[in-house]
Amino acid sequence: MPVKHVARLHFVCRGDMNVKDRGDRRFETGYWKVSVSHAQTATMLALHESKSESSYRQGRIVSWRQENYNGSPRLVFIVESIREPMEWEGGGSGEKGYAWEN
Repeated sequence: MPVKHVARLHFVCRGDMNVKDRGDRRFETGYWKVSVSHAQTATMLALHESKSESSYRQGRIVSWRQENYNGSPRLVFIVESIREPMEWEGGGSGEKGYAWEN
């Protein structure tokens, strides 16, 4: 039986907090607590003002890096922008949604 993996990451990121526009159709996200194993399999990422709204920034994950943020390890994603907004995917509470695939 195929093993499920995280394919798309959705984050509630109000007001573009800590997001950096790189000027090359790419942006860097803020700092997120995401396991490295999930980061390694995810191919798409979307930022939302709330779970009930379509994303305002979205695209293909190009790379990611680990940084310390307020003394804790966090991941920063570099994303190549696409125009088409994405709807929220993933259950659970909090500011993150993971879309799983086989």
